Amino acid sequence: MSVTRELARQVHSFKFEEVPPEVVHQTKRILVDTLGCAIGGFASEASKVVQEFAKESSPANESTIIGSGLKTSCLNAALVNGAMVRYLDYNDTAFIIQQGTYRTGYHPSEVIPTILALGERQHLTGRDVIAAINIGYDLSLAFLEGVTGAGMEKKGWNGDTRGAYIMPLVAGKILGLDEEQMENAVGIAASCHAVLGILDTPAEEYTMAKNIRFPMMSYAGIMAAMLAQKGFTGPKSIIEGHDGFVESIMGGEYDVEKLLEFKDKFAIRDTCIKSIIADFSSHGHLTATLSLARKYDIKPEDISEIIITTSKRCAEHTGDPVKKYPRNKETADHSSYYLTAIALVDRQIGPEQFKPEKYDDPVVRQLIDKIVLRGDPSLDKARPAGISEIIMKSGERYRLRVDYPRGHARNPMTDQEVVEKFQSMAAGYMTKEEMANVVETVFRLETIEDIGDLIELLIFRTESQEDRPCQK
Repeated sequence: MSVTRELARQVHSFKFEEVPPEVVHQTKRILVDTLGCAIGGFASEASKVVQEFAKESSPANESTIIGSGLKTSCLNAALVNGAMVRYLDYNDTAFIIQQGTYRTGYHPSEVIPTILALGERQHLTGRDVIAAINIGYDLSLAFLEGVTGAGMEKKGWNGDTRGAYIMPLVAGKILGLDEEQMENAVGIAASCHAVLGILDTPAEEYTMAKNIRFPMMSYAGIMAAMLAQKGFTGPKSIIEGHDGFVESIMGGEYDVEKLLEFKDKFAIRDTCIKSIIADFSSHGHLTATLSLARKYDIKPEDISEIIITTSKRCAEHTGDPVKKYPRNKETADHSSYYLTAIALVDRQIGPEQFKPEKYDDPVVRQLIDKIVLRGDPSLDKARPAGISEIIMKSGERYRLRVDYPRGHARNPMTDQEVVEKFQSMAAGYMTKEEMANVVETVFRLETIEDIGDLIELLIFRTESQEDRPCQK
């Protein structure tokens, strides 16, 4: 039996009834957060471009684009809604630590746009959506846990490549494929799709393509599942076979058994919901900076120097010269220099801190020049821990270390905080009643007979939404 056939067997047999009650509740919290992130990215330039593509490329009336209500194919809806969820870099995050060294982080909620798009097409129940989300989360974790050695990043690949391997299984489950069809679907998608590390490397400025890394893999996963359903075949030993994933992409540094042990992990319990917009590895030191600025009413003009100590990985990933003075949103949310400076100027790091005029603000740029960023390997074991030390011109020094920022699995947000985060992104498009309807519907998700009922609530009805300024 191939690795993909065994994965297909486990996915095929999975049922909602296997999901513990606390996991069902956490799934609803994550869904509220993810929908908020999609709405938060609605007005972005990236969203507008992919929506135009969807309008031109498919007349299908299968699935809905969040916000605009545009009806399109489930393929295009997965792509567009996926790009919107990813745009702000505000959606949930998870991480893996092995042998004391940080290796790979990822955004598990990126499976959700595809599940909703395909679920709408198939008129999935809320219970089935919950089950599919948990399959996606558990496969994501297990796939990356299998990575050994130097890791995917050091080999020049991005972890979102996992989408080409796991999303055909999730899509196959929703479409009702049998085990052999799922096996073929993985082979079709994975043999033709992978994500190069250039989309998330310290040495390059980020671009809009960052927003569609996983959505493109999902697009391929849906297409592969649909082809397999019609009898199309793909290499069944795509993972372990000659010139397959383990050999060609991982150079043999992969533990297949870790992947096969995906079931019942319920990884969604340990996902971290972001309280600020930033690469998660920087949340410790940024939370510390925000706390100091607010507590001591620190004025930018009174600062002499800012010393940031963070993990070695964070310093490399968010402190390289290319990101020091960002010119776009995609780079700014991965710049510890910019994020530290804007935290001191605005005392918050939300959607409003990523406007073009902010990047050129002379006060922000002056603060950037006062920042010293240090990578401490010992903090890699405590990701996203970080230390902020602010030295004033008066000689006063303020220092704070934060190990578990708000939203971390060990310092989780309350349900109300998750709802408030959703509202902060949706308020510009929806009335209080409309937002309350979305939240209430999500929190009774297991009672919904057709997920389309939830999707319908995510179409903006207010006249002002078209006038919403585009975030670039």
